[in-house]
Amino acid sequence: MLAPVSWLKEYVDIKMPIKELAWRLTELGLGVESIKKVDGEEVLELEITPNRPDLLSIVGIAREIAAIEDTKIKLPAVKLPPPVKKLPLKINNDFKLFSRYTGVIIDSITIKPSPDWLQKRLILMGLRPINNVVDITNYVMWETGIPLHAFDYNEIKGREINVLQAVGQEEFTSVDELSYKLPKGAIIIRDSQRLIDLCGIKGGFNSGIRSTTKTVYLQVTADNPLLIRRASHALALRSDASTIFERGVDPGSLHIALNRAGQLILEISGGEVASDIIDISQKEFKSWTLNLRLSRLKQVTGMNLSTNTVVKILDNLNLNPVCHAEFYLRSKQALLISASINNNKILKQVQDDTFEVVTCTIPTYRGDLKIEEDLIEEVARVYGYNNYPQTIPTGAVPASKVAYYKDYSLEEKIKNLLNASGFNEIYTYSLLSKDKLEKLGLPIEKTLKVTNPVNEDYEYLRPTIIGNMLEAIKMNLDNFDSVKLFELGRIYQGRPPQTKEPVHAAIAQTGKNWEELKGTIENLLDRLGVLNYSFEPVINSYRLYLKTATTSRIVCNDADLGFMGEVQDSVCQKFGISQRVWVCGLDIDALGKLSSNIKYKPVPLYPSLVQDLALIVKPQTYVGQLIDSIKQVDKLISEVSLLDSYQSTRTIRVVYQSDSKTLTEKEVKPIREKLLSMVQEKFGAKLKLG
Repeated sequence: MLAPVSWLKEYVDIKMPIKELAWRLTELGLGVESIKKVDGEEVLELEITPNRPDLLSIVGIAREIAAIEDTKIKLPAVKLPPPVKKLPLKINNDFKLFSRYTGVIIDSITIKPSPDWLQKRLILMGLRPINNVVDITNYVMWETGIPLHAFDYNEIKGREINVLQAVGQEEFTSVDELSYKLPKGAIIIRDSQRLIDLCGIKGGFNSGIRSTTKTVYLQVTADNPLLIRRASHALALRSDASTIFERGVDPGSLHIALNRAGQLILEISGGEVASDIIDISQKEFKSWTLNLRLSRLKQVTGMNLSTNTVVKILDNLNLNPVCHAEFYLRSKQALLISASINNNKILKQVQDDTFEVVTCTIPTYRGDLKIEEDLIEEVARVYGYNNYPQTIPTGAVPASKVAYYKDYSLEEKIKNLLNASGFNEIYTYSLLSKDKLEKLGLPIEKTLKVTNPVNEDYEYLRPTIIGNMLEAIKMNLDNFDSVKLFELGRIYQGRPPQTKEPVHAAIAQTGKNWEELKGTIENLLDRLGVLNYSFEPVINSYRLYLKTATTSRIVCNDADLGFMGEVQDSVCQKFGISQRVWVCGLDIDALGKLSSNIKYKPVPLYPSLVQDLALIVKPQTYVGQLIDSIKQVDKLISEVSLLDSYQSTRTIRVVYQSDSKTLTEKEVKPIREKLLSMVQEKFGAKLKLG
């Protein structure tokens, strides 16, 4: 969901800086993935959870900002004038398909390009302006979160609208002149002769708005979400409207969208209202009440928030809170007494068993608020989870292992080591989109796909954590110069049902200093007691999103522990990252099998002897293999490391150490000669003289 800041400011006063607002919205549950610049304007890119379809609108997001800013939202007054005349139109609705049906006819309009302000708004939302009527329906859809559809009234044969389901295999040509064979059960509209609309997904070409259109029929409906989703999935066809419809449109607000769009058509396209407002439903869609006990709020959150604070938060969310006291008199028969008070007064304790209750009137657009715990969550998230004090869990420690016990000690140790190395832990979804797989160059046909995904962003089970890691890096680079992140989680490779999918650790950092990441990995493996590991270069494309020349496999005793490498520049660009990114993936299960208890040696009693050797090496010589070979020359060689690198010269530091005496140059000389002979024979390296 894109939300231009300038558009949001029409409905709510935004005082805090945009970056601070983005973090606050994320804390509230509206994940701000990025702040884009489009034609010089700031646009928030938000991730909206499926349970909040009301947030797929500028007004919905403005409501959340109003709660943050402790203010009220400003909405335009909308109401259509009475009809000048009444053109005929018969509606045959099926309430299993549309729980509510609204519409209006507007005559004598002029089709022309939209005004600049409207076109600019649509462009900021990623849409292409078409003409004034179509643009208005798109504008109001994103303003209110309710899709609309405009028909050319004169193309509705027999002046008849019939709402029904497709029998299957009907030919349908959409407004963009593409042909489809419809699946069984799709919601369609037919006039007296032909199919004219694939409801909730795409309009029909034969009844679309053209330059010659003079009379428009504007329709706003509450479509059956399940049927819209099934048809969209069967056709592999998604639209902005279907994305909203499949999450559930607020039937109580259809008239608002209809009046708003009609008003804008009259203002921009001219014309006159040519029918009464059509509003067909089997029931009234009214607000409902929900009680919140403050004692229950305290019990769940552990916070003793004042009555005024709770009422203010709920009021800013437009939940119309009314606070009252309910208490029982101690007598043979309990008598419930309710005393209403003003919202701005703190309720006084009446007696020991008194408890305070806040009754909220829930607007129809908040269909996610059904039980008391939903109101508790609203108060908690707006108050701010970061404002809650940190507390130590209480309770008895189990004397024996509980059922399904899992030992997390290895994972906790890895987390602590990485955190101590300056890395921050993140948690991301196990599901990802086709787009993210394509950015990484991963084979989609080999990736596990969810049969019934929530939406296109969560279609596939992740075969790697790296894609999510790159998205997190992009988000954090908006606020920090460099980023160091890690995540532990399962990846999904389609193993047999009897075997568990592996747990991996993904580590990433930005910048040029790859040695720092390699050192972090070496420290991690050493502290876990993994012995005899090595970094082996790869010859062919090991992972398509990594540069082959800078990628290594991490192996130990012929077991594959993971990999380390630099992400391809093209992949970074696709994720919007301008810096170099180094990543590492480790198999936690393999680490657990190879880790061992660390044996500590006493501090040597005798000093070491250190020599630095400048070796001229051949191109494509792997320093890791060179160092490992030098370590094997003699048991008195206790440590070997790369000190410097320049052109074809590698300066190697060799540390000689004895547990029984102080070594002399004379004693070390034959070892040194043996070392130089080995590197000459095995690697073609020779000592640099002078």
